[in-house]
Amino acid sequence: MMDFIVFRKNKISFLYERKSLITFIILLILAVASVLLSLSIGKTNFSIIEVIKTLLGMGSKYDELMIKHFRLPRALAGLLVGTSLALSGTILQGIAKNPLASPNLIGVVDGGSVGALIFLTIFLSPRDNSLTVSIFFMPIFALITAFLVAFLVYVTAFKNGVNSLRLILVGIAFSGIAKALTTLLIINGPLIFIAEANTWITGTVYGTNWAQVKLLALWFLIFLVITLLYIRDLNVQNLDDHLAIGLGTKLERKRLIMILLSAALASGAVAVGGGISFVGLIAPHIARQLTNSSFENVIPLSILIGGIMVVLADIIARTMFYPLDLPVGIFTASIGAPFFIFLLWKKQK
Repeated sequence: MMDFIVFRKNKISFLYERKSLITFIILLILAVASVLLSLSIGKTNFSIIEVIKTLLGMGSKYDELMIKHFRLPRALAGLLVGTSLALSGTILQGIAKNPLASPNLIGVVDGGSVGALIFLTIFLSPRDNSLTVSIFFMPIFALITAFLVAFLVYVTAFKNGVNSLRLILVGIAFSGIAKALTTLLIINGPLIFIAEANTWITGTVYGTNWAQVKLLALWFLIFLVITLLYIRDLNVQNLDDHLAIGLGTKLERKRLIMILLSAALASGAVAVGGGISFVGLIAPHIARQLTNSSFENVIPLSILIGGIMVVLADIIARTMFYPLDLPVGIFTASIGAPFFIFLLWKKQK
């Protein structure tokens, strides 16, 4: 029995580990189960059977309202935010050749937060706390500022190429600058959204609607497909720079493209879920423990792990201290911060 599944057609080829395929199927089942669990738990609890019947159109009007209109958009938003952040982190860790790299650490998430807050400052009406333009424009603002931060980090870290340690250190500096701008925007913004902005920056999928889910789903799928087209280059980026150049790749140009891909994915997640932290750090690391280092295997597993993490964290956030609905970012950070310290200790050792 072969350990790998090989697909070749013209210039497209994939080598996928059979063990990773089994792990992917298990994680996919867990992802579906976590969404169903999210739909069943709340002020009114439903059985999994009732949830499935309602999703198939066989539930009562009350069940339809609670499950399809209130809970399903939130659960799917959490899943998509987690998958986007996980894929963003996987790309960054491949570029930096460092398991400590993440969208939060190098300023991409904070840069997206600045753009989203600029959007809210300009277009949020202080009279009725409603937007004067469509929410569909928010990711554009987040994308522009995330791209700008990613580009500045790359340019500042560039010196005869981009050293991974220098990339992380420069990213931390720009992350601090973006956090300062975020605080400045909150202080000087309309008073009516200060509390909401603080909750949003911590990270929350509370109040998400179908428009946001559809937008993020489209956003994620577009950049997922582009990322898959660059999987070979991502594998090469993980090699020593001299070896990668010797293989004929245009190393720095591809590296910049992948940093921008990571920024795009993180900005979409930030626009919907705010500054949810540590998902982009933890999910790729767990995925690498479950498979080999090839990105054909790491990316699918990392995506599912990230989605499961955010959905489960959101369930805890809205049920553990009920009736309080806490930001999901509190719980991802409470897991991620000790994990980050452990990685630092392990890397030093």
